[in-house]
Amino acid sequence: MDGKSPAKVVLSLGLHEADQAMAENTEGPKQQGRSRIGKRDPQDTHVYLIGGGIASLVATVHLIHDAEVPAKQVHIIEAANKAGGAMSSVNSAEKGYSIRGTRKLNFTYHCLYDTLSKVPSGKDGRTILQEINSFNKYFNSPSHHKSTGGNPIRLVAATDSGPRIVDATKLNLEGGDKVKLLELLLKEESDIGDEEIQHCFSPRFCESLFWDLWCTMYGFQPWHSAKEFRRYLHRFLHEFPNLQNMAGVERTPMNDFESVILPLEKYLVDLGVDFRYGITVESLEFNKESGDEICVSKLNTKVAGTTNAAIDVRPQDIVLTTLGSMVSDCKVGSNVEQPPPMPKQAEITENLSLVWKLWTDLANPELNRHAAAFGDPANFYSRVANSNWLCFTVTLKNTDFMKRLGDWAGGQRDSYPLVTFRDSPWLVSITIPNQPYFLGQPKETVVLWGYGLFPDQDGTYAKKPMTKCSGQDIFKEVLGHLGFPTSPILDRSITIPVFMPFIGSPFVTRKEGDRPQVVPEKSVNLGLMGQFVEMERDVTFTMEYSARSAQTAVYALMGLDKAPHQVYRGDHSVKVLGEALKAIMG
Repeated sequence: MDGKSPAKVVLSLGLHEADQAMAENTEGPKQQGRSRIGKRDPQDTHVYLIGGGIASLVATVHLIHDAEVPAKQVHIIEAANKAGGAMSSVNSAEKGYSIRGTRKLNFTYHCLYDTLSKVPSGKDGRTILQEINSFNKYFNSPSHHKSTGGNPIRLVAATDSGPRIVDATKLNLEGGDKVKLLELLLKEESDIGDEEIQHCFSPRFCESLFWDLWCTMYGFQPWHSAKEFRRYLHRFLHEFPNLQNMAGVERTPMNDFESVILPLEKYLVDLGVDFRYGITVESLEFNKESGDEICVSKLNTKVAGTTNAAIDVRPQDIVLTTLGSMVSDCKVGSNVEQPPPMPKQAEITENLSLVWKLWTDLANPELNRHAAAFGDPANFYSRVANSNWLCFTVTLKNTDFMKRLGDWAGGQRDSYPLVTFRDSPWLVSITIPNQPYFLGQPKETVVLWGYGLFPDQDGTYAKKPMTKCSGQDIFKEVLGHLGFPTSPILDRSITIPVFMPFIGSPFVTRKEGDRPQVVPEKSVNLGLMGQFVEMERDVTFTMEYSARSAQTAVYALMGLDKAPHQVYRGDHSVKVLGEALKAIMG
């Protein structure tokens, strides 16, 4: 590190990049969004959005609010029977609730929060953002927590005398890895290439408390992209002092689908947006007379899986498509049955789901003369061994589990943001959100969600891979790691496991060009959104990334003199840098 102390290096990082940022800001935001395309007439523009997930919903809000496109001229085409994409859920107290994730929000999510500030929640005349802010203010207040003391639980270790709550106030990094972590922060992204995280550190790094906290909070695995890991370090540097308690995490009042997607969908339906469910877009056709310009002329669709239909697209219209999917090809089990076995990688590649096939066809030079502008989808779908997890949702019919957990921790608490069993071969974590978590949830019912980052390993108590476990087997494993008896808790619970082969695909190593730009070069009416597009500085695997891609596409293709909010730069704050350095070196 050229003889500099870690403190001087990090301080110089902050001051140097701050100077760069000041120079950039005098010229306006240097990011996608400022248009090179002439301003469109919103009254003569129809917009077709492929996919009904959060990116399309956010884009629609800004098409209407910022670009003034009439709502009836915005068409959302979704293969499922409801909006939400990866954020969809199953609301059933009798059969068992099921979600695929609990999203962690952050005050730095400027694009997402900008959108949610424009949409009514349907409660007391407040917006979705006001509901979220109000909930988090209440949630974090002393009057809300019914805690009778005891210890917050973030990491649990197995000992000869039983499970023990780990003191995670120290990150337990070795000296060499502390230096390497700072060196990675200082590196230029272009110098990292497609390197894996584990190759940047000593073998002990992935056994440290820091790694246990970081990987389970954000979803990283050792073989994931060092480039993306570096982005996360910069993006969430302000959260280093909170890793052991997740104090900086914000939450939705209920599950993400019912707190965000449902009010968004209702608002847009009430405005007159054209939602078309049960329709898949199988391919795009381009204007053959447009030369090297990318100009969509037709969407080839299939209605309800049977009837083919084409949608003509004029040059003045816009097409926005969400690339890839983290939750396609999910395999769902039950309380008594394991999820269906996952096909081999060769079978997956040969029989790609439509959402991946659409992107693959766009990037295929034999099918599309503009293929070079669409990245390399195979980089993300062809490594299921590196991108899979298994998640599960537990429906508890009474509060016995919560009472026992509180007794073990030395005091009752009403929620547990994230509890990781660091000695679990599956690396299992559970989160118990504020209850009720679903609309109509019975009073005594408790819902918790969990996941295992290494589902191919044999469990401590199950003695078999997580992928071969029923829901009941998985929850029994959790109870075992807590030292709790299975009866009567297990008998009064329903656990729904879901194997997700592509959930970690945004994190796999990548080269420059693997992710396409939001608005490909020479595109005049096609924008790309979601977790697999390239945008400066921001991090994938977040709702914010989808929201930023949506705003970027809308502002550019509608020709607006507007750009999304700059990515939050806590790494420009001497205070943030100092606190992060203290946490790393402690």
